Amino acid sequence: MSSNATLPDLAKAGISLPNTPLIRGALGHLKKYTSPTTVNHCIRSAYFAILLSRKIPRSSSEPLDVELIVFSTIMHDLGWATDKTLLSKDKRVEVDGANMARSYLEEVKLSNGWDKHRTQLMWDAIALHATPSFALHKEAEVKIAHIGIMADFWGPNYPGYPITIEENKEIVDAFPRLGFKEQFLDIMCGLCALKPGTTYDNFVADYGVEFGLDGKGTDKEDFAKKRFALSSPQIFYPAIGSYEQDGD
Repeated sequence: MSSNATLPDLAKAGISLPNTPLIRGALGHLKKYTSPTTVNHCIRSAYFAILLSRKIPRSSSEPLDVELIVFSTIMHDLGWATDKTLLSKDKRVEVDGANMARSYLEEVKLSNGWDKHRTQLMWDAIALHATPSFALHKEAEVKIAHIGIMADFWGPNYPGYPITIEENKEIVDAFPRLGFKEQFLDIMCGLCALKPGTTYDNFVADYGVEFGLDGKGTDKEDFAKKRFALSSPQIFYPAIGSYEQDGD
């Protein structure tokens, strides 16, 4: 996929994604820094997002910012970059992705119309994409980006969201999964090994506790102990007592 790559229309599902310079450039950027499996996951997420945006009732009559949704879903896993030197040492993987996408907007001069609010929505869509308790209660573009990304994990089994077997098949046939399940586990466990401190307060650490630092159970007990030691009841709650005692 070159920097001039475009996304095909999917006739059966009736999905057409925007063919703008920004989206074409984002596709090339995604391929440059992530694996083919990640590339296909992000592209499928964009298709699912636009598919479901037509099926989910909305309270607002304002038109959706489709380019923002597609850009955000395409770029949402830049934090899975194959070159680990591109990643921060102290930020969650979703924040890395959001920051990298924002930097891309700043570096390329294709962001006309991306004012501060629009850029913030994009950042939120990426940073919150794995946190439904936030994303589902944000602006429509943030919510739909999250739903599209989660749809690629569930497919037709996505609870509460109508995806037919035929729609799912057309998207997956166009952009195959390429061992996504196995690579996802490798990435999650890899993050637990690479920068564990950024995982302890979120879902990524669940994979370290369950599967260890290599997906095969290595050091999972030690990782679980460190996560527990830094959990809120062990750190935050005692701090309240210490503060109140000092204040007496």
